[in-house]
Amino acid sequence: MTGTAASLNRVDGAWADSTTLNFLHTLTGALRAWEAIPEVPLLTIPRAGVWEVNFQVRGVALLPAPGAANTDTGVVAGMYKNGALVAGTEAMVIYHSELAGDQGKQIQATGSRQFMHLFAAGDTVGLGAYRLGTFGSAAVVSNGDGRTYISAHWVAPEGDTPA
Repeated sequence: MTGTAASLNRVDGAWADSTTLNFLHTLTGALRAWEAIPEVPLLTIPRAGVWEVNFQVRGVALLPAPGAANTDTGVVAGMYKNGALVAGTEAMVIYHSELAGDQGKQIQATGSRQFMHLFAAGDTVGLGAYRLGTFGSAAVVSNGDGRTYISAHWVAPEGDTPA
């Protein structure tokens, strides 16, 4: 579900989603250090229950010019609930490894993840990411060539059990 560019996000009793976004967020943290992606607005869950959450992340990996050592970089993304990573939501978006002397290339890929999770009304859902590898640069991007977004769909009230 895609929101409109005029809104920060769309929320009703059964859906919550981020708007159409345009940004480049370079991951500047240390190796495997999670950082929030503030360009993707937090979603506020409007009612308690089980929600199906989906995110799509477009990642960019750029290795430096040819060098004398093997190099690698990449992007892993995951979901935050109320500022804390939700274990099990991690997804490797892109990983790029090159042999010595073959660097200087950029690659891009899009990864997605879907999961079910119990939320309370008012919980927030956000996107986080970290960089893989110790060389080059890594980023999360969203534009007309590929979007990064979060959406959530309410599927069951709190305490619902299978029939």
